[in-house]
Amino acid sequence: MSLSRNAAEHRDRDGIGMLGRGVLAALAVLAGHFAGPAVAHAQVFQVQGGGSSLFEGYGGVVNIWGNGYDASIGVGYLDGLRLGWSARRLLGGRDTLRLGNDALPFRLPTDVFGSGTAILAQGASLQRRRGRTTLLAFGGASANAVAAPYFSSNTPARGMAYLWLQRDVSRRLTVGAHAVATDRQTLLASARWTPSSGITTSVTAGMGSNAPYAAAALDARTTRLDVQAAAVHLGNGFRRASAPMPLQSETERENVHLTWRATPTLSLSVARQHFWQDSAFRGLPQRATLDQASASASLLGATVSSGWFLSGAGGVRNLSSSLGVRRDVGTRLQGEFYLLRVWAPQPSRVTTPVFLLRESVTPRLSLLQVISYEQGRASVNFGGTVSTGMSSLSLDYQVAHSPYLTANPFVQSIGLNARLQVGGYALTLGSFVTPDGRVHYSAQGSTFFYRGAPGGGALPAVSVRAHVAGYMIKGRVVTEDGAPVDGAALEIGGELVFTDSRGNFFHRRPTRQPLAIRVALEEFLSPGKYEVTSAPGEGTPEHDDRAKALTIVVRRVVEGVPRR
Repeated sequence: MSLSRNAAEHRDRDGIGMLGRGVLAALAVLAGHFAGPAVAHAQVFQVQGGGSSLFEGYGGVVNIWGNGYDASIGVGYLDGLRLGWSARRLLGGRDTLRLGNDALPFRLPTDVFGSGTAILAQGASLQRRRGRTTLLAFGGASANAVAAPYFSSNTPARGMAYLWLQRDVSRRLTVGAHAVATDRQTLLASARWTPSSGITTSVTAGMGSNAPYAAAALDARTTRLDVQAAAVHLGNGFRRASAPMPLQSETERENVHLTWRATPTLSLSVARQHFWQDSAFRGLPQRATLDQASASASLLGATVSSGWFLSGAGGVRNLSSSLGVRRDVGTRLQGEFYLLRVWAPQPSRVTTPVFLLRESVTPRLSLLQVISYEQGRASVNFGGTVSTGMSSLSLDYQVAHSPYLTANPFVQSIGLNARLQVGGYALTLGSFVTPDGRVHYSAQGSTFFYRGAPGGGALPAVSVRAHVAGYMIKGRVVTEDGAPVDGAALEIGGELVFTDSRGNFFHRRPTRQPLAIRVALEEFLSPGKYEVTSAPGEGTPEHDDRAKALTIVVRRVVEGVPRR
């Protein structure tokens, strides 16, 4: 490392320290000007920060909530020193004004395979709700963004205007439109119709990034059969966001996924999907296809599953399969066996057997041993889970199927998930796999501070929050085994809310009007893929002392192997 680079790094660190010492002061000034002096006595601060190997950066942010407003300011080091900020104000009724960094929603009703995303921007936006109509108007610039856990910085790229309109014509019919004016124009109209419970049809048509765009979709779920289908036509240059999204893919052409629960112990599934991934991210192939067939059954006390996968990317076709068996051995032991095989292309043929043995030592402690054999080499890994009242640690085996990997599409890793709660401080460590098959790690922490208690004393969080807003919806997002899900996204009354490191969320509103609640799986910050097990469809804000915590249960989906 050269002397000049060392000097530059020292200057960057000094800059971060100076900015870090001024973050709280700057945020207080920003909140005071934005909200007015009348609310300075009722403020809740949240300090969050962390780092990730995905973008090789780290940063921190301070969030503040007051009576009818919230704001945030953050500083980070991501390919240089960066600053990010935003402020939001309730204007009365259901109108919201937002300044600074923004993520404009761009989810179409035809996105049944979860490809919805957001346009990263910097400027001013106004959202208005009148009866059954919602209008969002934005003026400013589209942005290229870099992010670490909890921190993001938008760099203005080019001028942009954005308009989103949605109207609930009836209980069964919703229409909407998205318009984006920048160097490439987008104007899309859409409609969603729900003829009966569990069945939704939708269409979208118009111009997308200066090219024709059309899509039709069906999402039907019954007690025996689930059908998801979408046909999408888009141009080669179509892009919702202004920058490459390394963790997002578009669906195109024909896509269908059928799941048939033939009996209580047997389910069959077939799927065909086409993906479009921005090739600007680490040289990934631009397009990929995946045809798959799988089955899962309970047989003689064991769970048996198998799957066949025919994928293609970059002109290379790949045929692979998986076989899995899981069985309990007594009350404390559980054995698992996976056979992962790549059949084609010929040079990449490989067979990988994987053995797993789990032992539940106590209800709070379990041990895991993983033995795998690939290309003449055996490997042994150890893991497990431990949980106390203040912390949890999990090292678990993970495997996923990525159609972008043409040699061996199976990605194996030991997933890390650790949480430590010390008083009001929450620390989280985690790992995740990106579409190119690389394992990345992240670490983050958060805590709350309160000020403005009557008489200058410290009050419990519930008492202080009661001064911040009138009514609140709160709850928790957990997995089927009760583990909290941090970074889970919920759409409450049209606004996006994320869970903290303990899986908790809260959302404040000025009235007690019931609000629709939707689990926004496509916006999850938590790595991995999830599906909803149970969730309420709506909730009513209440006073803090009357608000009952809602519970939302999700299940982690591991592609290509049986669910545990």
